[in-house]
Amino acid sequence: MERRMTEEQVTKAIIRWLVAAGWEILSFDYPQSGTGRALHPAGTLEKTDGSIIPDIIAHKSHRLIFFEDKSQYTHSDFEKIERLRHTDAYNYAIAELAGQRIYTQTYFGIGFQSESSQVEKSCKDWTMADFLVTVSADGCVTPQYDPHHLF
Repeated sequence: MERRMTEEQVTKAIIRWLVAAGWEILSFDYPQSGTGRALHPAGTLEKTDGSIIPDIIAHKSHRLIFFEDKSQYTHSDFEKIERLRHTDAYNYAIAELAGQRIYTQTYFGIGFQSESSQVEKSCKDWTMADFLVTVSADGCVTPQYDPHHLF
């Protein structure tokens, strides 16, 4: 059994992989750091009401991608991503975050450690997200589910 990676280690490995592939990192958030950019849904009055903080937001070739990272498979993350995929509530916040960057597509996905039992458990949820990547203990990132050919 591989040693368990932390969410921060997963996020750092994915960031390195994205940068090497030419993605521009717009925002990232390590657990409990408060470094990420909060996306607020339209029409909220409270600062944290409905806000989400993606672990990684990146841009390349008219595409924006949003990652939720964990050390292992978590069904609730797939549910969260699926809700994001099917709402327009965050469109203004996303456009504001993108600034002058042109994008025509947004994708929401998951990253976690590539432990075989965790990947197997996640298979039933893959279609709830736009993509899934896994990270090996040595920092190698592998797309497991990428129907939009993002990577």
